[in-house]
Amino acid sequence: MEFVKLKRLGEVQEKLKTVLSELGLKPRYDRNWGRDICFQNEDGSLHHTVTIRVTDAFFEDSPNPWKGTCLSIADVGEEPLGYGDWKFVEWGCSSDTPKFRGDTDEVFTQIATYLKEYPVLRIRNSHPDLIDNTDFVKLLRAIEPTIQDKTDSPITVNRTDGVLSINFDTGDDKWRVDVANFKAKLIVNDEEVDKVGGFHVDEAKEMVWKELGKRKVPDLGF
Repeated sequence: MEFVKLKRLGEVQEKLKTVLSELGLKPRYDRNWGRDICFQNEDGSLHHTVTIRVTDAFFEDSPNPWKGTCLSIADVGEEPLGYGDWKFVEWGCSSDTPKFRGDTDEVFTQIATYLKEYPVLRIRNSHPDLIDNTDFVKLLRAIEPTIQDKTDSPITVNRTDGVLSINFDTGDDKWRVDVANFKAKLIVNDEEVDKVGGFHVDEAKEMVWKELGKRKVPDLGF
């Protein structure tokens, strides 16, 4: 089966080499599903909206293994985070095209058309102004009201050595919530005071709330 998988990948590269060269992408088997074929750049920081969804016959010695395949079109976009120039990747639901019924050349002509029509996406956290971490964005939105009730200090977002952080001050204290590797750490004045593993937004929010209460940080106006 591995030989067939490599053979199919080679066919994709050969049939779509012109458009893929223009886009700077290469075909790869999707690391999440292991079967479908996606299109990425070398380091995986760029990913095409279009993925080829295959059938079981795709991995058999079939005269037309591409018949019955279809394309999955990702509903993904970049949205302003609301802090500085940061944007975040917002993932929606994918949709599938009708299954291909033509011969191999007809199928690849249609795939090439979709690759030209739909955009290449920036993903992962290697872009200096982009956050691709849904949990981080959810946590930021969840604790914004709590922070704003306690301080008029601005909230800032940073990323240092791959670690995303939410930063704010209360009086002379400097607070930071670091998020990385499915963990959230609460750091006050450069000292780690609490952490949450197996990242859960509600638990991370509660961690911040409890520490604010422990330090008796009053609401604004009191």
